[in-house]
Amino acid sequence: MTKRKSKTAHVDYLLLVTLLALLALGLLMLYSATFYVGVEFWQRQLVWVGAGSVLALALVYLPYPVWQQLALPLMVVTLLLLAVVLLGGERAQAAQRRALWGASIQPGVLARLVVVIYIAAWLDSKGKQLHQVRYGLVPFSMIIGVVAGLVALQPDLSTAALLLATGLAMFFFAGGDPLQIFTAIITGGATFGFLAWQLPHARARLVDYVAALKDPTQMSYHIHCAVTAIGEGGFLGVGIGNGRLKAWYLPFPHTDSIFAVVGEEMGLLGALLVLGLFGLLAYRGYRIALETADPFGSLLAFGVTMMVIVEVLLNVLVIVGLLPFTGTALPFFSYGGSEMLITVAGAGILLGISRGRPKGDAVAILDRWWRDWRARLSRIVRSASVARH
Repeated sequence: MTKRKSKTAHVDYLLLVTLLALLALGLLMLYSATFYVGVEFWQRQLVWVGAGSVLALALVYLPYPVWQQLALPLMVVTLLLLAVVLLGGERAQAAQRRALWGASIQPGVLARLVVVIYIAAWLDSKGKQLHQVRYGLVPFSMIIGVVAGLVALQPDLSTAALLLATGLAMFFFAGGDPLQIFTAIITGGATFGFLAWQLPHARARLVDYVAALKDPTQMSYHIHCAVTAIGEGGFLGVGIGNGRLKAWYLPFPHTDSIFAVVGEEMGLLGALLVLGLFGLLAYRGYRIALETADPFGSLLAFGVTMMVIVEVLLNVLVIVGLLPFTGTALPFFSYGGSEMLITVAGAGILLGISRGRPKGDAVAILDRWWRDWRARLSRIVRSASVARH
């Protein structure tokens, strides 16, 4: 009895240590990538990390079955935000953003986590019907297509690609028919490629990528700078803070290209360390998904893990020149408030799932948790009142 309680009452400590290591290393590398222009970037990121950590701590103790109840309302709100930003957002580089309470938000980033929650709930509700085309592939394609389409029209093709990849991976993990998945990949890939070709900036990136495949000397300026920076690092790197190419040579060293800064300053050894930490995160996330008996919790854990790992793979493969440039962030490392907040929140949900499924109905669990919290707060207030008197 004691052993079972211990198993379900504590988070996955190895996953927690891995996440803390990624956050600490990410803050260190962001400071190194931006200190020569001031500490504003690092200070803002520190605020977002703090806010995300508080949110993640709350999500760890929030019973994860509640997300199954909130999946539909969250999806509706996200679709409305995407529509509002599409109609009246301000263009920031390639994607649309909306000013809210003085901050710039990108609902496409929020959509990645919400889609994971909604798809997990939707797949859990289908059960064995998932193998039937009219109950599986067709409605799934409509759901993921609508969200990814709204994100792509921002235009934010990289986030749309991440949504599609994560959704298909969850469909496969849920037991989807391999032939249906193959059909979805071919159809979705063709549609995505056609849409990318219609956008001038995306078409230029595709043309540069094809030219680089034929002649590596023709690679785009951004990728050339990133590969050069990684090559400068050698095996051990030039030392954290001693990189030269981040200053006025490497484009966007604090966002898209921060892995190149890691490669220059920490070398191949440091780059492998970073990739090893992400690999450990993937391993623990997949173990949590496989060990969770509840289908919704298992799908949610897998989806959150894929949400992070797919973005890592896309960023790294782009930086080393194996994929066309997409402008994708490196989780826990790249500068960005919305990106950091959503990534850390996802980590909090994953840690919460690792604690196990609480007994009882999700709503009853939430009510009990709320009553206990109010009781503790009431005791604190009474104790403070007695102390004053």
